[in-house]
This record gives sequence, structure tokens and C-alpha cells, in this order.
Amino acid sequence: MSSVIASPTLAFIGEPELIIDYVVSFAVLGFVLYSFYAVYWRIGITPRKAWGYLIRNWKDVIARMLRFGFFHQKNVKDRYAGIMHVMISYGILILFISTSLIFLSHDILKPIIHRGILYGTFYLNFEVWANLGGLMLSAGIVMAFLRRARKRVRLDTVYEDYWILLGLLILAWEGFFLGALKIYLLPASFDQFRFIEYPLSQVFATYTLSYSNGVLFYRAFWLVHVMTAFAIVAYLPYSKLSHMVLSLVNIGASEPKVRGEMPTPFVLSEALATGNFDFKVGAKTIGDYSLRMRLSATACTDCGRCERACPAFLSGTDLSPRAVVQNIKKNIYNNGSLLSEVVLSNNAALSCTTCQACVEECPVLIDPHSFVLEFRKTMILENQATKQQVQYFNNLANTQNPFGNSPEDRDKLLDLAPKYSKGKKILYWVGCMGAFDPRDNRTVRTILDLLNRAGVDYGILGSEERCNGETARRMGEEGRYQELVMQNVETLNSYGVETMVTACPHCYNTFKNEYPKFGLKVNVIHHSEFLSTLIKNGSLKVKNSSVDVTLHDPCYLGRINGKFQDTRDILTATSRLREMERSREKSMCCGAGGGNYWYKVENQVNISQLRLKQAMDTGAPRVAVACPFCMPMLEDAARTMNVESKIEVRDIAEIIRENLA
Repeated sequence: MSSVIASPTLAFIGEPELIIDYVVSFAVLGFVLYSFYAVYWRIGITPRKAWGYLIRNWKDVIARMLRFGFFHQKNVKDRYAGIMHVMISYGILILFISTSLIFLSHDILKPIIHRGILYGTFYLNFEVWANLGGLMLSAGIVMAFLRRARKRVRLDTVYEDYWILLGLLILAWEGFFLGALKIYLLPASFDQFRFIEYPLSQVFATYTLSYSNGVLFYRAFWLVHVMTAFAIVAYLPYSKLSHMVLSLVNIGASEPKVRGEMPTPFVLSEALATGNFDFKVGAKTIGDYSLRMRLSATACTDCGRCERACPAFLSGTDLSPRAVVQNIKKNIYNNGSLLSEVVLSNNAALSCTTCQACVEECPVLIDPHSFVLEFRKTMILENQATKQQVQYFNNLANTQNPFGNSPEDRDKLLDLAPKYSKGKKILYWVGCMGAFDPRDNRTVRTILDLLNRAGVDYGILGSEERCNGETARRMGEEGRYQELVMQNVETLNSYGVETMVTACPHCYNTFKNEYPKFGLKVNVIHHSEFLSTLIKNGSLKVKNSSVDVTLHDPCYLGRINGKFQDTRDILTATSRLREMERSREKSMCCGAGGGNYWYKVENQVNISQLRLKQAMDTGAPRVAVACPFCMPMLEDAARTMNVESKIEVRDIAEIIRENLA
């Protein structure tokens, strides 16, 4: 029994096996590198572009890779899947490092300086970590098999997935059995550090395997193990395992952006001034998408998280954000042509509520909904708008609001609120829903009453207010959106508005995140934040009625702009809050966003009904909202489900007024 603490890794491996190992390894490495190079070359990324980007942004690239790649910040939010993924990825990483250390010690250092590094305490730690890596990989794979067998989560599983998992499991246990056989043939006093392989070595002892036969078996099985590894590595670029490389690259290249801001393909005011209208809008083919978007499509792991979070998919439409991205990826892989048309039906494109649940869920930072929005622009350019959309756009052109009402109708609220004038501290932006929808108009009148009671120095624009164009932009009509932008910016700047309060998260988002690009500098506050402040500073005194209430987080206030606490502060001050299972970042859309309020898509069940059912599951008799689109959607769901007597919908402002001290 050896007492020298040193690695016996290649003790039985002869020159023929090593030559085969070297030849095959370099061939496989070259093949894998070329395969990944070909993918990036197809989408338009050259080594020079990649290197230049890395040199300019290396600090941010490393930070993002560590945060989302190494520490799996998004993966671990799903506990079971997160642990499973961490076990598999860390297991592979540990085994890769172990193999690299063996290569460094035996194939580089020993031939050059005649001494490796796998000695003493370092070697003992090496063996512990190598065994731990194999154990983690095995445990993660077992969890993956169980997850697919139990079918509690919808997974787009194909036979390839099972072969990949089985191959990795075989690879890990081949390593364990080779280590166990080595312990049997070359026992050492420190073998107990190999805590998996040491107990397994007793298997060989029970069969009294002779030394000579053991060595022959070890050499043959070592070649099998090496070939298994090479087969998996060679298959890597064409399997889901490719995400180990592709997703890291995408994560590294994913520059931070404002969640609520859509890209601006042109600036209408500049085009009108110069007469230059030579710009590209929308996407019909894969090549029409930006290089950044094509890069992100290649990183899709087909995990289905976006699909399971998508309200349009859950309601039974033909939209699947997973399928959208996967179709683009498969076209890039299969023929490398960027001229292939995007596979997406008009109904699927119109079904997206732009809630960005898919963006929130994606662990590798892909933005699936952006592919749909670019396709919508092409639909508009090719005159494929629905009748409801055409009416919507005509109303915006003729009356500057989607209802087609006379702009003077907005002046009716001047009976309750003063007209805004220069010097006033607050402009209250009523919004189209608040001005023209009967139910939301009641909410606006409640808000104005609260502002008056609190003595706020504010005003409204009345007939000078126009639609901000947010929905038109998300429907794909960029030109109509920017026409409204120019008019609104001119009005707001002429008054010198500094602070704006609005009850509409869509108005809040577009004024806060999109209008600054067109010259507007205004501090935008949602009414939940403003009213919460009035309660905290004593301007509005409230009592707690202890009525149970659940909260529906609006997508454009919560998930997209990160505003969660103010609504909760109001409800905990006035009621007894019961959270829904899908709340905060995981909140489900009411179904109105992205223009869905204004037209009908083909589905099996209304999204609003799915959401109201989730609210009712809390047992609360009331659901609070903070958005003028969520209000009619959920109230309509209550009517169609015949549950109006069981649950009522209230805006947070109405709950405040009901509970004024």
C-alpha cells in the first residue's frame, strides 16, 4: 500500500492509448471550435467584432457572466429547477477543471519540468472535489429525470434530452468506476478521501479480480471513458448542451437597457426636417432582426420558462415565446440563411400583451417579446392591421384619443380640478381611459377628490391632453406614435412641466422611459407612489378597516418598472393584504397590454378570467388594482364568470377614500 501522497492517474495508461487520446482530442476540439465559429459567422459576428466588444466591455462582460452564468441568479428563483441546474452545471465545471488539472500536470508540466502538481494536500483536495463534482452531476441528472417523469411542469422534452442526460450520467459513473478500480489495483493510505470511489472499490475485491486482468480491463475501460467524453463534446454544438457556450456569450453581450423602452428605428422630426426616410422598420426575415437579437436567439436552451409564464400561451392562443425564438434559432442552424421568413401567424403576433413575463423568466437574458414587436411593425407596413386596429389608428389621427371622442370632452373634469398653469407643482395626467371610459372616469374623480382634500397644488390639461401613443407603438405603428410624441412634448415643454402624476402605468412608463429620447424632461410619478406619500406625511389620514384584499400588480408598474411597495403600503394601511401566488415580478397580466384591450384575438379562455381566478383563490372578497386597463378587464371577467357577488374590483385610490379617517 502506497503512503506517498501523489496522483496515480495515468499509472496504467500506455503510449498507444495516449496517442489515441491526443489525436482524437485535437480533432474534436477543432471540430467544436469550428462549429461554434460557423454559428456566429452565420449571424454576422466575426472574430474582430467579438474581440473588439470584449476589449471595450470586459469588466461588464465578466460581471454579467458571473452574476447570471456562474451564480445562476435567475435559475435559482425556481427552487427545484434551480438546484437541479446548479448541481449539473457545477458538477460539469468541477469535472472539467479536474480533467484540465490532470492534463496540466501529466501532459505539460511533467514532460517540461519533470514534476506535476497533483501531490500532497493539493492532490487530496483534488480528489475530494473530483468525487464531489461527479456526485453533484449525478444528483442533478437524477433530478432532471424525475422532473420529466413527474410531469408537474410542462416541458418540451424530446428523446435527445434523455440521451444527453444519460450520456452525462454514464460519463460520471465511468469516472467513478475507473477510480474504484485504480484503488483496488494500487491501494494507498489516503484512498478514503475519494469518498465515492473508495466504497465502490470493494466491488472489485468481492470478485477477486487478478492484477493483470484488472490492468487490461482498466486500459480498455479508460479508452471507453475517453471516447464517451469525446462523443459528448463533439455532439455539444448540436445539442442543448451548446447553451453552456452560447448562453454565456449572450449573457456577456447583454448590455443593460431600460425594460420599458422600445427601440427607436427613426426619429420622425429629423426625417421630416431632412426629407430622409431611408430607414428600416420591422422584421419579416431573420436578417431583419438586429445582430443582438440574432445572437440572443442562438442562446435559447428551449427550457420553456417563458412559455409557462406567458399569459397568451396559457389562455390558449397560438403564441409561444419559446417557439418564436426556437424557430429563428433552428433556421440559423439548419441553413444559415438570414433570408428565411419569420414563422409567426398574425394572431400569434397580436396575442402578445407585452407584459414581459417571458423576459423576467429567461435565465439567459433573452427578450422573446421583442421579436414579436418587430414582426408587428411589418404587419402594419404590409397593411395587415385588423379592422379594430385601423379604427384605433384613425381615431388617434382624428381626435388624438383611441375612443374617437371629442377632445373637448376632457374639459368635463375641470369642474373638479383646476386647469394647469405655469408655476403649479403637479400636472395630473388623466389619460384616455380616465377621461373617456365610464368606470375609469369614476376612479379619476376619486383621485382628484383625494388631491383636493390633501391640498395638493396641481392642475390638469383638459382638452390640451392627448393620447401619448404608447399602445400604437406596441401595435407596430411607430409613425403615429411619434406624431403624438411631438405634439405632447411641445405642449408639456411650453408649460414648463416638471412633475407629472398619472394613474396609468402605461402613461407612466412611456413618459418616464421613452419620451426623454424625444426631448421631454419630466419627473413622472405613479399615483400609487404619490398617494402613499400623502398618507405617510399625514396629508391623507386613513384608518384600517381590516377587510381582506388581494393585489393585482400591473405589469408596466411592477415587473417592468420595479414599483411594488407603494401599492402594498396603501393596502396594509387601509386593509388586510393577502398576496396572490403570482405576485410582484411573477404577477400575471390582466390581458389588456400591447393593444389587446382594443381588439380580439383567438384564444380558448380570456386572460382576465385566468387572473381573476387566481385572485379568488386567495379567498379575499376584493381585488385592488392600480391601472385603468386592469380595472375594466377584471370587472368584465367578474361579470362573464358571474362572480360579481363574490369579489369586487377597486382601485387603490377608491380604497383610500373608503378608509379616510
